[in-house]
Amino acid sequence: GVALVNPDFEQIGGDGIPGWVIVQHAGPPAYSMSIDVDGAYAGRGSFHMQRTQPQVYGSLEQTLDARPYAGKTVAVSAMLKTQGVGAEGWKLYITAQLPGSMAYSTGLTGNAGWQRDAVQLRIPANARQLTVGVTLLDAGEGWMDDVALKVVN
Repeated sequence: GVALVNPDFEQIGGDGIPGWVIVQHAGPPAYSMSIDVDGAYAGRGSFHMQRTQPQVYGSLEQTLDARPYAGKTVAVSAMLKTQGVGAEGWKLYITAQLPGSMAYSTGLTGNAGWQRDAVQLRIPANARQLTVGVTLLDAGEGWMDDVALKVVN
């Protein structure tokens, strides 16, 4: 696997989510994002996001140097669960920050227990940055734990 920072959300305490960046669509804060120490899939913590008012998306992401993966297919996987998520879903994504270079997982909707979800993307040869994350595209709340990034081929 590839070294992500804090992929299992075990770095608890302090502000924000260590190693990760919180992103949301324009406008006032519409998401509660935190490390949940009561509902982890494994270990002490999992990431938890809840939409608190209508908004297009909220995301948690991590960006890496894409050059080692140029021309290769990479996959990100994670354990996800949901509560009350609308039809647009709670999904993993990978982007190489170039036109057309973004992929979403199937994701979860409704109320779903922990299950592994995954998505893969071929990284263009000229990509400089690679971003992996999870996004909530509808109402409800989602959890993520045990994130892994690997080269498929």
